[in-house]
Amino acid sequence: MKSQNGIGGKENMQDRMHNLKFLLLLSMILVVGVVVAYAALSTTLTITFGNVTQNALTWNVAFTAGTVNGTPGGTSATGRSCGAATVTANSVSVAATTLSKPGDSCTYALTVKNTGGIAASLSSLKPTAPTSTTCGTTQNASSSAGAKLVCGNITYEITTDSAGATPLKTGSTIAASTGSQAVYLVVKYTGSGVNSSAVTQTGAKFTFVYGQK
Repeated sequence: MKSQNGIGGKENMQDRMHNLKFLLLLSMILVVGVVVAYAALSTTLTITFGNVTQNALTWNVAFTAGTVNGTPGGTSATGRSCGAATVTANSVSVAATTLSKPGDSCTYALTVKNTGGIAASLSSLKPTAPTSTTCGTTQNASSSAGAKLVCGNITYEITTDSAGATPLKTGSTIAASTGSQAVYLVVKYTGSGVNSSAVTQTGAKFTFVYGQK
């Protein structure tokens, strides 16, 4: 009987080992199956560029250079003289000018040209007060208003018409290559009376800044 039980015990042990090996093998197969299934769900996406070219463009926004004589306005030439404006690509310099009575004015017709390859937009137009005079109004241009200086009896403005009625505002654009913008510097005696003594204003200035449109 012991011999039979011993044989039977060995056989049972062998069966259990066989079953265990089978289960381990089955588990390995299942793991491999999961890995394969996961790999089958992965995706690779690719973006490939062709040629990317940087074009050669130029930026050239400037005044039309030359000499511009002021156009006088008012009731008479008495006490009024308009100095000539010397215009370079980046600046305008107005010679000595005299305005003495209500209505006297000098208007300078200028042109800003864009000969570059990029459209330009006026991003800023700011006045600077004369060094010798306190100004009651120093107004920067905006999208709804123009730039203005009011210093004593004299008012300085930048407009887009010779009558001085339409101010140049920020956001105005100049097309590329052949675009241009007419601007007028208007200096006018806007006081209601005359001075008892001469007052000289020196260094009033407007600064234009154009940016990429």
